[in-house]
Amino acid sequence: MIKLIALDLDNTLLEKDNTIAPETLNLLKECASKGITIVLATGRLFHSAKKYADLIGPETKIICYNGCLITESNGMPLFTSFLDTDIMRKVVDFTRLHGLYCQFYEDHNILVEKITEGTTIDPDLKNTHAVEVGDFDSHLFVPSPKAMIVAPPDTVPKYQNMLNDHLGGKAYLAQSQPYLIEIMPEGINKASSLSLLCEKLEIPRHQTMAFGDNTNDLEMVSWAGIGVAVANSVEQLKIAADYVCSKERSLGVAEAIKKFICS
Repeated sequence: MIKLIALDLDNTLLEKDNTIAPETLNLLKECASKGITIVLATGRLFHSAKKYADLIGPETKIICYNGCLITESNGMPLFTSFLDTDIMRKVVDFTRLHGLYCQFYEDHNILVEKITEGTTIDPDLKNTHAVEVGDFDSHLFVPSPKAMIVAPPDTVPKYQNMLNDHLGGKAYLAQSQPYLIEIMPEGINKASSLSLLCEKLEIPRHQTMAFGDNTNDLEMVSWAGIGVAVANSVEQLKIAADYVCSKERSLGVAEAIKKFICS
């Protein structure tokens, strides 16, 4: 019996227009009413995740920043982790060397040198503010839950490998979109935080179900009792999943919930 459902947001629970299909939302509410814990597990910042948690119900848990923050739906933190400022400086150095855009996060705001196209393509900007600091070299950083680099999709694998070497393997790197490299503290990912949350809730691993579409979901989908890849997932995630949906995004979520929980 499934007691917890963990869901990535972008391109998994959310449609292209950033909405949840009504059928899927109703199924999640039904699951929550039966005592199944719903967890939104996303690379997005807290305010973006909370908007969707509020639609599902007040008991919804949130894992955001790819695992760096776990909260109740009201924002009460259950776990936090941050990049140290030395790693943040090294990320800035790397982007300077290769002419790439990067951003950090502070008090649930996006932290940038200057608002550019790299900032405006971020869906988080609809739910928070971008704070311009002018020059990262002179900015007094405080630890950030994650960093993000924007690069042309065909260059992302190369830059991700180079950045991992540059950081000496002291961070966790992943993708949520073809054009993004996301940088989190070493050892932190959606699976590590989901495992911690399940321990707090006393829910065994085999009674969990997790949905995703990209490589930042890989550990979580592999860890869960039932790991699900929606039809639009990258091939690497489909290989790792226990079930690959025939439908994309939130309709794929509805498909798997009906198959494994509501059948």
